[in-house]
Amino acid sequence: MPTNDLLESPAAVETEVFRRAVSQLPTGVCVVTAHGDAGPVGCTVNAVMSLSVHPPSLVVSLGAAGTTAAQVVGAGRFAVNVLAYRDRALVPKFAIGPMQDRFAGVDWHTAAGAPVLSGSSVAFVCEVTDVVCVLDHALVVGKVLWTREGAAVPTVLYRRDQYLLHG
Repeated sequence: MPTNDLLESPAAVETEVFRRAVSQLPTGVCVVTAHGDAGPVGCTVNAVMSLSVHPPSLVVSLGAAGTTAAQVVGAGRFAVNVLAYRDRALVPKFAIGPMQDRFAGVDWHTAAGAPVLSGSSVAFVCEVTDVVCVLDHALVVGKVLWTREGAAVPTVLYRRDQYLLHG
């Protein structure tokens, strides 16, 4: 039976409290890349979702104010690179490193019109089909044009500020 306490609006959740709570949710780690105006661009993401198999499509969530979101939409194509555990050092490099330094020392090649990290355990190249802005993020829908599975290597998961081996 509901009580008055349950019917009242809950207090707002503080940002840091939310971050700590959501960090309990293990997530895969990917790097989204595209060819930008001045060369390849990319950022670390943990919000990637399979949307459809007909046609094969993915959704990635990118910070709407970030450089990568604008470059991905402008390029019309992007790659989702599922990071291998051995490449976990790329997580902070593509998350907080200067954009012009993110690809330094990283082996990559172009496939189907987007930069693909050569060491990724799985990679998808997508054509942008839709962009939906929700709160402070852009949900970018991409039709999969190309995919590659690497050798059976473990992928990296992230939980509570730790990188975990998966696979």
